[in-house]
Amino acid sequence: MEPTARPFPVPEAPAARKGQARHGAAGGNEELPSVKPLNVQPLPQWVIASAHARKAGTNPEPGAPVQDGRDDAFVAGAALFALDRVLRAEPVFLGALRMRIALDAAVAASRLLHARSDEAELRDILHLARAGDEPGLAGRAHLLLRRFCERPTRLAGAVLDEIRSLGASDGLTEWLALVRADLALAERLGWSRPLPLHLLAIHDPAVRRGEEGRRIRIGEPGWEKVRHAMMARAAVHAHRRAFTLAGRAERLIAAAGTLRTRDGEAALALILGDDCVAPWRMAVEGGAAPGKGMHSDRAARRFCQSLHAKGALRLLTPRPTFRLYGL
Repeated sequence: MEPTARPFPVPEAPAARKGQARHGAAGGNEELPSVKPLNVQPLPQWVIASAHARKAGTNPEPGAPVQDGRDDAFVAGAALFALDRVLRAEPVFLGALRMRIALDAAVAASRLLHARSDEAELRDILHLARAGDEPGLAGRAHLLLRRFCERPTRLAGAVLDEIRSLGASDGLTEWLALVRADLALAERLGWSRPLPLHLLAIHDPAVRRGEEGRRIRIGEPGWEKVRHAMMARAAVHAHRRAFTLAGRAERLIAAAGTLRTRDGEAALALILGDDCVAPWRMAVEGGAAPGKGMHSDRAARRFCQSLHAKGALRLLTPRPTFRLYGL
């Protein structure tokens, strides 16, 4: 028997923008997007190389002048500009991008909280737990970071209160400070929804500048010298995610258009709107809203298996049952 839907919302994909061309699925009753999701250009190689060339504030090679952080700020600005263009374009895979970044951030947050959960474990906690199950500290961190990415920037501050309610510890205090910095960044850049970027680089060697390689925490002496290096690495990571997902989304849409299936558009929207999806959750009987899911669990499984066979959908679990699929 399939697990019941847990009482946490799974985000839907952004609605298709007006004016986009569409074509009907072969023999199906639904229409699928035929346009390219977004032609995301790769970052210039100098941005990637500069972001990962050295620890913040150290010499890149013997004899080179000491860096004062201005280079890191320049690289961070370039990477954020490229990421900003992706977010403002609102590609059809934007929901998947936000949730994939939330997952990456949750893995980093679990280390801060001494839980050390990996991607597979966090996915299982979210998608396969039964209603009423306790997700644990790492699972709650994942849920809150997803919520942080879902909410409009002007309302995302409520997530800070939820993080604060989890208790008091050094890890939670640092996590809260980093998420607050992400919210301030989103407000400064005018993003409609925030992203937990600081967490993506919190364990990077760039922030280990203290005594005996100790990680410098937000607000401590030396933080200003490493924050731009952190943001450069985080923005490069997020943009790389966007570039990869753009190609995968294009292949997925093209492959889905060749399938003879009902409710194909609704199922496709669920895939494009999340990090991964359990087929049973895509069906109305599994919790999907009428008109926003497939008519049966069997049809949802067949839809995902067909796309996986075409190389357009990734199987993110090695299990023979309770599978999870995503871009």
